[in-house]
Amino acid sequence: MTIRKRIRSLVVFLALGGAVLFGIDTASGQERMGDFLFDAPKVTLSFSLGYGVRGAGSDIFDEFVQEFTLEKGDFHAPVLGGGLSFFLDDRMDLAFEFSYGRSSTWSEYTDFEGTDDLPIEQETRFTQVPLTASVRYFLMDRGRKVGNLSWIPTTWAPYIGAGGGRMWYEFSQSGEFIDFFDPGCETEGCPIYRDTLVSEGWAWVGHAFGGVQWALAPQWVVMAEGRYSLSDADLDRSSFGGYEPIDLSGFQFTMGFGVRF
Repeated sequence: MTIRKRIRSLVVFLALGGAVLFGIDTASGQERMGDFLFDAPKVTLSFSLGYGVRGAGSDIFDEFVQEFTLEKGDFHAPVLGGGLSFFLDDRMDLAFEFSYGRSSTWSEYTDFEGTDDLPIEQETRFTQVPLTASVRYFLMDRGRKVGNLSWIPTTWAPYIGAGGGRMWYEFSQSGEFIDFFDPGCETEGCPIYRDTLVSEGWAWVGHAFGGVQWALAPQWVVMAEGRYSLSDADLDRSSFGGYEPIDLSGFQFTMGFGVRF
């Protein structure tokens, strides 16, 4: 799927989600009256969708871009996520979050083709699933308490934050490959074989982010956020021996909605 198609799908999804969100008007398990709540919320359940720009800064990406019909943009991917944020006070949250992003791209050798004059094709997949904890600090109060009977939310509130955790990743390539080490390469031509190469595992990840929340109603908020993550991991030597650690870093932009309890 091309980047243009991915972005188009993202826009359609957000538009439909927004239409559903603005049509919702429920108490969602907490008493509500007019434009206020009877007490400050304690938890926010959120869901988000966005796009991840992978850094792809290690040597395995450089080699794949040179050897196959791949570009570094092919490793970017849509991102789906969610989480729970616990109110510490009107300026600070403790958030536990997850996200999922996977790219899948077909390619072929740039300078070689089979003896049947057909391309030598393979599929490259790159999956990332971070599980993290973060502290989110709001630059202004998200609401104010009026007496003992009501809590009125602020219309919008920008925030910054940082955190970290663990990331599960999978990097794989399956399809047709050329055996350049075969003894008959110079006289008979290199043989073509089918194989699947996989490296997967867990890595530490740290991130920093900034964004803004808009209150549509006392319990409903929409969010926009930009986040940069820093991580790498050793590749499986049986499949990708001789390479430096794979770069798992990248930037992502997400939009989503949340409900306060």
